[in-house]
Amino acid sequence: MTRTKKRDLIFVGPLPPPILGESIALQSLYNSDRLHRQYKVKKINLSRKDFEHPGALSFDKLFHDSFAIGYSILLSLRMKNPILYISISQTKMGLLRDCVMIQACKVVGRGKVVSHLHGNNLGGTIDATSGITEKFVVNTLKKIDVGIVLGEKLSTNYRGYVDRIEVVSNGIPADFILKNEVGQEKKSGPLSLLYLSNLMFEKGYVELIKATTALIKEGHNLRLDLVGGIQNESEFQEVQRYIATNEMEQRIQYHGLKQGEEKKRFFLESDMMALPTKYKVEGQPMSIIEGMAAGLPIISSDRGIIAELIKDCGVVIEPTVEGVKTAIKALVSDDAERMRLGRVSRETFEEFYTEDKYTDSVVAIFDKL
Repeated sequence: MTRTKKRDLIFVGPLPPPILGESIALQSLYNSDRLHRQYKVKKINLSRKDFEHPGALSFDKLFHDSFAIGYSILLSLRMKNPILYISISQTKMGLLRDCVMIQACKVVGRGKVVSHLHGNNLGGTIDATSGITEKFVVNTLKKIDVGIVLGEKLSTNYRGYVDRIEVVSNGIPADFILKNEVGQEKKSGPLSLLYLSNLMFEKGYVELIKATTALIKEGHNLRLDLVGGIQNESEFQEVQRYIATNEMEQRIQYHGLKQGEEKKRFFLESDMMALPTKYKVEGQPMSIIEGMAAGLPIISSDRGIIAELIKDCGVVIEPTVEGVKTAIKALVSDDAERMRLGRVSRETFEEFYTEDKYTDSVVAIFDKL
């Protein structure tokens, strides 16, 4: 029996650490058995240390970007008609770097290019270019064979320069939380509200803390658990002082960055999840999908494709203190609706947002090139 020769694939994008939605999604794909069974994969890890200011220029960034470009050119020369899979950057400098790698694959390697957008700011970055830079970017985008987006709403980010657009939703392992585990670890006492994301102002955790504080003072039996990495220490210390001043230390607690079973426990012990994000490049947060796997009703904002993601299993809000407060109060006051939304969360996860569905969909796109 003749064994089919594996096709060459250049895998470009940021892998953990740090722990971000994009890096988690890319790691899932890179670790896919199906990907490595069918393709000979060479990776170029674009992981960045400063993800609060992703477009900032530094010697370290210039060095690593130059290395990435050089290695991509070398791989394009060595490989025969490779596929370049690239998680396209949404910053100007990152986009220029990616465009050079795309040109190398198309011109030097005579290969195919799949561009995967994990967010909602590529269009704005394209619009901000001008002159020779704009011509170079537009010319490069037109060479992309397939552009992937997280939801149909995000396809305009390619500004019409990519002819073929495919929608592939993120996904997490189906066994991250098993169906029979949902609800098993919830405890009596205050209703537990979970925030699980990086603690940065743009993600709305400050508004969430203020809304929760107001509701507790009004007599609602609530607690808020904050889980994630701190991105601005001075901002976080100010928030801690606010919690202390309002005597909320027992009801609003920060637990640090959690992974694996520790993270899973927070999901299973919670009654609701909130992510009132204002983040301008928000796409499809992995933490919300994890909350859906845990059977939690979701409170979040209309950023990226979140509204589409939670339309049947959550509450879409304006990311203000009053908007967050109103949504939490409604779910706290209606046990039946809160539980119904939780059931729909789990059902929606199982149907659309497992890791296998995500990785199989991406690899299927490679197969057709």
